[in-house]
Amino acid sequence: MAEGMWLEGTLADCPGEPLTEAQISWKNALPSALREVCNRVTTAGGGIWLVGGSVREAMLENPWKDLDLATTMTPDEVEALFPRSIPTGAQYGTITVRIADTDIEFEVTTLRSEGSYGDGRRPREVTFGQSLSEDLSRRDFTINAMAIDLARNLLHDPYHGQSDLQNKRLSAVGDAAERLGEDGLRVLRAYRFMDQERRGFWEPDEHLASALKTCGEMLEKVSQERIWSEFNRILGGQRAPEVLERMRIDGVLSRILPGWDAELESQHELSTSVEDVVVCRLTLLSSDIPAARWRVIDHDMRILTIPNHTRKRVLKLHGIIGHLPHDLVSCRRYRICIDEDVNAHLDIESALNRKTADAARILIKKTPKPKGGIVPIVDGHQLSNVSDLPSGRRLGRLKEWLFRLQIDQDLSTDTEVLAWLGIIDWQTSNPEDWPEVSWP
Repeated sequence: MAEGMWLEGTLADCPGEPLTEAQISWKNALPSALREVCNRVTTAGGGIWLVGGSVREAMLENPWKDLDLATTMTPDEVEALFPRSIPTGAQYGTITVRIADTDIEFEVTTLRSEGSYGDGRRPREVTFGQSLSEDLSRRDFTINAMAIDLARNLLHDPYHGQSDLQNKRLSAVGDAAERLGEDGLRVLRAYRFMDQERRGFWEPDEHLASALKTCGEMLEKVSQERIWSEFNRILGGQRAPEVLERMRIDGVLSRILPGWDAELESQHELSTSVEDVVVCRLTLLSSDIPAARWRVIDHDMRILTIPNHTRKRVLKLHGIIGHLPHDLVSCRRYRICIDEDVNAHLDIESALNRKTADAARILIKKTPKPKGGIVPIVDGHQLSNVSDLPSGRRLGRLKEWLFRLQIDQDLSTDTEVLAWLGIIDWQTSNPEDWPEVSWP
C-alpha cells in the first residue's frame, strides 16, 4: 500500500457526490492517525465514513474539530481491531479508538437502526446495521446527516444538509415533530445550532419552528443533567442573546427556569470574559427576581443541577445587583468582599446601566489596595489577650468589627487597629449590632 493512500471499504447504500477541490484539500489536512483507523477497518472488510460535526466543518471549509466515524463493524469487532480502545458507549455502538503514538481519539460508532423512543429520552432498542442511509435517516438535523467516504472522496448528503449550510438554515431530517419527539433534548440542540457564532444566527425553517413550539413539553422527559449540559453551551455561545430571545418567545426558556424572565435587552449589552459569561448571563436572567427571594433562585439552580461553584457565584452576584461603591471607603470594602467577582459584577452592571458602572469602574481603578491587605491584621488569639474576652460570639464579632475599621480607615498595623478598642463601645453594646465586613 502506497504511503498516504486511503483504502476503499464497503460502498454506501445512498447516493454520493464528488467532493470539491476545496473539500479534498480539507480532507488532506486530516491527521494521518485517522487514515490508519479507516484503513484498518476497510482491510478487515468493513465500511467506514466520517460523520457529525467535522463534516459540517468540511462543507464550510473550517478546521476540523472532533473526528467521529460510522462503521458497518460491530462494537466487538472494533474493539478487537483496536486494543487501546475504550468502550465509552458500547451498548449504543460507540467505541473510542486510540492509535499508538498519538493523543487523538476517534469515536467509532456502528451504523444503527433504532426503534421507537418510548420515553422521549432513549430508543427502546438499538439494532446495529449495515445501512448508512438508514443511519443518517435517524439523525436530528440535515446539517448533521451528512457523511464523507474519505477513500472515494464522496459526500453522502441525502437530506440536503449542504444546501441548508449554504442558505444558513436549520432543518430537521424528515418530519420535524417526529424528530423532536424521539428525544426531548433535540429541542435544546435545535436552539444551540441556531447559534453559528461568526456565521450568524440561523433561523429554523417553518416546519422546525412550528415543532419547537409544540414539542417543548418533551423536555419534561429529559434528565436535568442533560438539560443543563445543553443549556450551558447555549449560554456560552456568541449568539446567546438571540437564542434566549427565541427560546422565550417559544415558551422553552420558562420550562427550564420558570420565572426567570428578566428583560433580555441586557443580554445583548453584556460584554465579559469567556470564563464569566455563563455566570453573568444566568445572573441577568434572574435580575428581576427580588434579592429577598434568593432561595427561589437557589432552588431552581439546584433542580437544574448547576454546579455548586457556578450556583454560588450567581447567588452572590444577584444579591449585589445595583450596589456599587461610591467613595474610597466603600470601594476598599467592595474590593475585599467581592474579590474575584469584581469584573463579573461590573460587567453585569454595565449591561444594566453602563453610565453608572463606568463611573464605578473608574473609581475602583483609582482606589489603592488596602494597606493592611485583605485579611484581618489582628487575630482572635491576640484580641483575646488584649480584651480579656473568652472565645465565643462576642470575641468573633469584635474581631469582625475591627476588621471593618481596618478597611474603612485603611489601617496597616495591629497597633493602629487595637487603638480603636479605646474609641468604640464594645464592652456594653449588643454584638449583634456591630458592623461587619460585608457588601452591600
